[in-house]
Amino acid sequence: MRPEAARSGVLLLAALVVGAGCASGGGTRADREATSPVAQRAINMAKVHLDRGEPTRALGEAESAVASDPHSALARVVLGTALEALDRRDEAGRAFHRAAELAPANGTVLNAHGAFLCRNGETDAAMAAFLKATADPAYREPEQALANAGSCAADAGRKDVAELNFRAALTLEPRLPQALVGMAKLEHQRGDALGARAFLQRREALGALGAGELALAIEIETAAGDTRAAARYRSALATMAEQAGATRPADPGSRMQ
Repeated sequence: MRPEAARSGVLLLAALVVGAGCASGGGTRADREATSPVAQRAINMAKVHLDRGEPTRALGEAESAVASDPHSALARVVLGTALEALDRRDEAGRAFHRAAELAPANGTVLNAHGAFLCRNGETDAAMAAFLKATADPAYREPEQALANAGSCAADAGRKDVAELNFRAALTLEPRLPQALVGMAKLEHQRGDALGARAFLQRREALGALGAGELALAIEIETAAGDTRAAARYRSALATMAEQAGATRPADPGSRMQ
């Protein structure tokens, strides 16, 4: 693990403490980063199309948003998201980079940029972006940036940094699925089946498990020696696969938002 990356994980916690005591700076920054109503409507429609799995239509709306308000960082974020969904990664990267230039202290923008960087293997840059996101006192979801930092660190094999960030996220929001599953995976990887089970049960208490989470549950219960529980999860996964026509479960621990 590079020392810089480990420090980034520790500083994510410090940023929360510092950020909590900072003033918002008045309306100046908000005015500067405000998105026009016309662009916001296009952004909202782009998000709807992305949720429906319609990236081409989302791209059209995102481009309209940027044309309507070239200085909107949020328009650039949704543009980058649509381009990435269409596997146009170079263009997506430029869109996210421009968003960060337009709003260099905006937690929402920085979190989105960090997630993109992480998905493209730029772990150190991603961790720096997540750190900056948590330092934004106006950012309403610092726990999401922390959870994303945890997932990013875990994907890079930086387990200690991942745990630090997942636990920090759960301190802010104990019911955050991404962090609960992330901790379950870490505990499972270190051979603590009971610890892994405890975190996954907390996730299951929030609602039905997804395919990747069911696959993880099977591994955990098999390691714990509970064949009945493993069989129950295996049956649930088979039913889900049959209903959805799925052949491979997603990896829950790496899902960033």
